Amino acid sequence: MNLLFDIGNTRIKWATLDGGVLSAQRAEPHAEWDNERVHAVVLSGMTRPARVIVSNVGGSRVASLVQLAISTRWGIEPEFVTSTAEACGVRNAYPVPQNLGVDRWLAVIAAHSRSKQLSCIVSCGTAMTIDGVDASGQHLGGVIVPGPGLMVGSLLRNTSDIATRAQQGSTGDALFADNTLGAIHQGAAHSLAALVERAVDSMHRSAGTEPKLLLTGGAAPVIERLIFRTHEAVPDLVLQGLARLSTSRE
Repeated sequence: MNLLFDIGNTRIKWATLDGGVLSAQRAEPHAEWDNERVHAVVLSGMTRPARVIVSNVGGSRVASLVQLAISTRWGIEPEFVTSTAEACGVRNAYPVPQNLGVDRWLAVIAAHSRSKQLSCIVSCGTAMTIDGVDASGQHLGGVIVPGPGLMVGSLLRNTSDIATRAQQGSTGDALFADNTLGAIHQGAAHSLAALVERAVDSMHRSAGTEPKLLLTGGAAPVIERLIFRTHEAVPDLVLQGLARLSTSRE
């Protein structure tokens, strides 16, 4: 049994991989995590794994907590994966492969492993990333924009009148809101959903075929309700990629 971690900017996700079967993903915000929290939430009652494999884009603090907790409890040094030029039949588009965020790399690997067809992979969390991979496994590159929370927060922090008027109000599904708070939230959500639609259209025009659209990330539900073309929500896509990569190295 292997223990897998996906440490993002805001949340930490984990699952076990046993006999090729990935358990259900568990997730928590990690801002308040300490060593005791790692032991209580993740390690308590868990059988010693053969390996601990980590994807980390959330900085050194949480990674260090996980590393210390694992080594203290089981004497195991976690394996921190990085993006490479090629893995699991996928070729990285970045000239300097390690400059591609490892979470994006793993999501692309998972998408290609799930379905060897042109795919558009959207990860919506603190940031929103969109990556493409073709049927041969060639990563097509991607884009990065602020996620919905960052968009809303930036507008509220850097304005005066808008922030004041947004102290009360409600949000809904309609594009045009009748209050400032709703207008801000809907503007962020609809702009991100529109970018996803634009990315899919661009890939379709370039390849002559409609890409498979995959959505993942903690904020994916914010935009999923606004995307009307066929898509699949895969909350544990990064962990699926980590599982695929880990078995390829055994």
